[in-house]
Amino acid sequence: MSMDMDMDMTGTTSDDCYASNIPWLQTMAYCIQQNCNADGYSAQKQAKCFRTQAVASAPEPTFQDSLPDTAPTVELSEDAMWLNVTSVVNRSTYYATYGTLKEFARSEYIHTRYSVVLYLIVIGICIGSGILAQTRSAFPGFQMQLNNSTLWAKLQQYIFLPALFGSRRLEPLPGHIGYLPGRTLSIFIGIYLVLNVILSSVSFRNFWPNTFFASPQFEMCEYVGNRTGTLSLVNMSISILFAGRNNILIAVTGWSQTTFLTLHRWTARVATLQAVVHSIAYTLAYFEPGYSGVTGYAAEAAKPFYWWGIIATIAFCLATAFAILPLRIKFYEFFLITHIALVILTLIGCWYHLVPHFGYAYGYQVWLYIAFAFWSADRLARLVRVAYYNRLGSSTAIVEALPDCDIMQVTVYPRVTWGFGPGQHSFLYLPGLGKFWESHPFSIAGWKRQGQSPLTASTSTFLSDSTAKGQKEMGSGVVSLATGLDSRPNSTARKRQATLPRQTQTQDSASIQFLIRVHSGMTSKLQRRLFSSSPRSSMEISVYTEGPYAGHRATFQPLFVADTVLCLVGGIGITNALGFVQEYTSANLERGEISEKSRGITKKTKRFILAWSAREMALIEYVKQNFLVQKDNVRGIEYSFWCTGSANTAAQKLDSINDESQNAESLTPSTTAAVTAGRMDIGTVIRSSLEAGHQMTVLVYGPSNMADAATRQVVNCVKDGFRVDLVEEAYAW
Repeated sequence: MSMDMDMDMTGTTSDDCYASNIPWLQTMAYCIQQNCNADGYSAQKQAKCFRTQAVASAPEPTFQDSLPDTAPTVELSEDAMWLNVTSVVNRSTYYATYGTLKEFARSEYIHTRYSVVLYLIVIGICIGSGILAQTRSAFPGFQMQLNNSTLWAKLQQYIFLPALFGSRRLEPLPGHIGYLPGRTLSIFIGIYLVLNVILSSVSFRNFWPNTFFASPQFEMCEYVGNRTGTLSLVNMSISILFAGRNNILIAVTGWSQTTFLTLHRWTARVATLQAVVHSIAYTLAYFEPGYSGVTGYAAEAAKPFYWWGIIATIAFCLATAFAILPLRIKFYEFFLITHIALVILTLIGCWYHLVPHFGYAYGYQVWLYIAFAFWSADRLARLVRVAYYNRLGSSTAIVEALPDCDIMQVTVYPRVTWGFGPGQHSFLYLPGLGKFWESHPFSIAGWKRQGQSPLTASTSTFLSDSTAKGQKEMGSGVVSLATGLDSRPNSTARKRQATLPRQTQTQDSASIQFLIRVHSGMTSKLQRRLFSSSPRSSMEISVYTEGPYAGHRATFQPLFVADTVLCLVGGIGITNALGFVQEYTSANLERGEISEKSRGITKKTKRFILAWSAREMALIEYVKQNFLVQKDNVRGIEYSFWCTGSANTAAQKLDSINDESQNAESLTPSTTAAVTAGRMDIGTVIRSSLEAGHQMTVLVYGPSNMADAATRQVVNCVKDGFRVDLVEEAYAW
């Protein structure tokens, strides 16, 4: 029998065989002592190396017991296959093996170190911004010093407020190809991109001769592939963190969820690109010298760990590709479902690509653990919110249709009340519509605490009674100016009888109000259900609330030092603004019946201006009657309204409103604010609100083009030496 055949028939040497073979033990012990002494390693580290490498971590025989009594003189040849006597390890073989292992370990250490550096810098920038925001909100004096400094004004003028180029920040680019982030956010993203390019490209080197790789080119492909693969996992976990509703960095920094969703998309794009580079590097490796090209690649790709990696990369690329803006706008439900499914598939693919093949030796799985933790924590927090705020049961909600417009008011009577405040929103689940898992965010337009009297007399009557056009409200002295869906006397009477018990039951309960514009999907289905009910203008449903979200002090810290607050509103953005109106009104009633001055975020504000432009006159009138207190009863509040509907319709409606207001003057308190037909001139409104020596904060709640126009005007005001700050909440897809 030939030696080759004999070797083929012999199995792999067992650990027990190694641990009992004297030539092996003495040769290994002598090699470790000779070379580790030369490199300055301690006896303790030498013993640990012997225990792990020579005897598979067995307690015996020990390193000291295995050292030969006399130094061996026979040196193994480079191609030696058998070890029968205690020998000296071949010097060339040792050098190649030691150098290969050392360079591979150095490379893996660099991958880990650069991953941690990336994490610390990205999260550190967020935390640093959060510390500044929290300091400004906790110490108004510090905020006022900043506002009075020339440096801060220059930073606002050139860094914090402007668009990167031109004036587009929240308005989509032509063709809806995406958004161009503001200058501050673009600088952050630019730092992030440059950092990833650098960390993916530096600190690579070869070692040759190499016992792992057949060519230096393959070795380089291996290191590049491992580096980009590791950084891809890091960026994927950061992207998942930024996408969460319960991302703690939102509360810390005061940045909006829109800002973090922008960062989510950019981190996901970088992670996807790095995953593609990782795949390309490992594919090219098999076509380098010393490897068999297509044959070798096909054999490797047939292994489960490899094709799971291919699946993960493809799923990641599809998740990124399907997240383009036109698809998000036109097919949001499709985008959301496929996005979640593809991300889950990516995470599963990464797990089976790494753990079964590499085990836990290199720490790759740690980044997956972090990604799983962020994703799971956000989902768990959502479930906890729903369970807590609904006490494991649904809340009651009244859905009512506003007349003459595609808007509904949803009044929720939550099972558990929370600290209501401006700027908050909540996700609503409507299981009765068929999709119990579906939820959408809606801004809180108003709230009433348990036992609290409404600020406006007409608020207590709700919309069902306001649809009886021209009829006097019993006990409230209010006449509604809204036009009902069905103003026939019999219908109104039946409606009044149906709603009276419900009002009696809920008049002292805490409630939150939402104004919801009807779009496709859940809101459209809710409207169809409402119109099919009896009466058609009101129905009671079960709802689950997940919230509140937002409304953080860090977000609204410019309000703490504002002498004047100008609230610029467009369309249904009034739902965001009404919370601030209620906050200011509660603290500044002339009668002093309700005082939240000591804890309100507008406690320094002496002047509050609401400037609102909407296309539906019916919406404007409804909000005036049901959410706004007569301005004569509130210190320092001002209202201005614009109706942008068609000229003829707006003029006719204005005439009708004026006539009805005159007829009802003795019965109805008014906000005494005129409604102007046409568009709001944002620049004129802002300029007319400025006062020399006073700090003004501009709140913007409206479409993206309105927010961009307001930002441009605020920047111009800062250039002219006025002290102006900006808070905007314009949702971007």
